[in-house]
Amino acid sequence: MRSPFFTILTALLAVGLLQAAHAAPNMGQTLHQQHCIACHAQGFGQGGSEIYTRSDRRVNSMGSLIAQVNMCKNNLGLSWFDEEVGHVVHYLNLQYYHFE
Repeated sequence: MRSPFFTILTALLAVGLLQAAHAAPNMGQTLHQQHCIACHAQGFGQGGSEIYTRSDRRVNSMGSLIAQVNMCKNNLGLSWFDEEVGHVVHYLNLQYYHFE
């Protein structure tokens, strides 16, 4: 069970990241193409976007989408600012998830 602090922090991050991301969803697409898709294609074949549409996907809420993008950013050693994470989150939400 998640603590109330974690829930509040996730909600605040979601609001802040999405506000920053609304200005440049195309930036999120560019960052995604440059840094994410090659790794996804290695793991899932074809164009890599199958990771987002598979039936057993990990991401099932805006909070988990933000967490997943941050985890991938950290695993790849990317030095993205919160705004860049927000751009990618916003792009992925628009393109695949449609949480809001």
